Amino acid sequence: MRFANAVGAVVVALFVAGCGPGRGDVTGQVTYQNKALVFGTVQFETAEGLKQGNIDEKGNYSIPRVIAGDVKAAVNSPNPNGGDRQPLVREGMTPPKIPEVKGWFPIPPEYQNLSAPQLSYTVKTGSNKIDIELK
Repeated sequence: MRFANAVGAVVVALFVAGCGPGRGDVTGQVTYQNKALVFGTVQFETAEGLKQGNIDEKGNYSIPRVIAGDVKAAVNSPNPNGGDRQPLVREGMTPPKIPEVKGWFPIPPEYQNLSAPQLSYTVKTGSNKIDIELK
């Protein structure tokens, strides 16, 4: 009888795990006034919490396994060449050289605030291409 109960519990657990919400992989490009951002992050606030992906030097980003549904979005692009970007240096270590990011430009602060989001999208199960065009 114990074996049957254990098998039953495993079957129920597998069934419940398969019935959860779908997920989507999101890729795209972030632009401001038709120029690709070269540094920063894209953040999606989902039903499960915050998911984030880095923006590369061509403005591309990728966020895997986002829960399907409506998401609020924000774009964060702080000055990578400013004083705020300091590496962690332990005693006795030589500070690492941080490469300069060329082509960075500021974006309006309202795009960086998930508390009052200016951006929202719908993520579907599977692959999603969501280009973010800031104006």
